[in-house]
Amino acid sequence: MSDPMRDIVLDPLFVGATRPPMRWGVTYAALILNMVCTMEIFLLSKNLLTLLVALPIHGLCALLCSRDPKFFDLAAAWCRTRLPALVSNYSYWSASSYSPLELDLPTPRGRRRADPYVRL
Repeated sequence: MSDPMRDIVLDPLFVGATRPPMRWGVTYAALILNMVCTMEIFLLSKNLLTLLVALPIHGLCALLCSRDPKFFDLAAAWCRTRLPALVSNYSYWSASSYSPLELDLPTPRGRRRADPYVRL
């Protein structure tokens, strides 16, 4: 009886080809987010010591990127797709909806049951 594990061929995956470009242990998206947050705090406070806020933010971003290098790309995709539904009509419909109209399927004769109306 042959060993089934011997028949499996493993091809190593070069992770460097699938990782996003990184600088100082974080992706460029995280680096830009860090710079924007730090500069915004600096402009509001007008204190040079607030530039040190970049260090803990960078540490947090490095921890997130060490767990999943594409964390900020996935967060950006979530913000582009899911966040608009949460802001607009998710609380009413409990799902993403493209129309505020209720679904009124036609009868077997092809007629609608009622005129469409919009709840405000």
